[in-house]
Amino acid sequence: MAGDPHVWLNTPVTSGENTWIILCIVMLSTIGVCIVCWLSDVYRLLPGWGPVRKFDCMSHEDMRIKQVLVHEHVAQLQVDRMQQQEEEQKNYGAIGRPTWGVLESHDKTEAPFYHPVYGHCKIREGFAETQRMREESEWWAKDEPHFLAQRGLHPPAVRVNGYYSNHSGRLV
Repeated sequence: MAGDPHVWLNTPVTSGENTWIILCIVMLSTIGVCIVCWLSDVYRLLPGWGPVRKFDCMSHEDMRIKQVLVHEHVAQLQVDRMQQQEEEQKNYGAIGRPTWGVLESHDKTEAPFYHPVYGHCKIREGFAETQRMREESEWWAKDEPHFLAQRGLHPPAVRVNGYYSNHSGRLV
């Protein structure tokens, strides 16, 4: 054995059990002290537990003005946050403004409607003009499925368990 066996109430216990018994005794003692302090109201003798002696309504005009300014500042922060969230939602499907630029129609709008299958949706009105502008642009990428199909480029047929490439040697 690693050490002498400990005995609690004429029962031998291991050193691990002995540690847990001591921890339980300390925990129960702490709970008991807290209950005694609560029942005897001893905690009220501490300096921070005194009665409230001054309320906000008993202050002077300067304090009221400061509170109004703080209230207006918080309201402005909420408005700014709402505007920022609206701007973030304009970047559809991205974390921010695209680094390659934006090419969209100026008269685009989003009209909300209820679809019986998909629920609440938005129709992007003016998107046909955006597509026309992108098609005529020299710098906009032409990798959208519409443009690829116009050029006669199609992805390979999808095959179940099909090979994407052939390798002459082992890969592992």
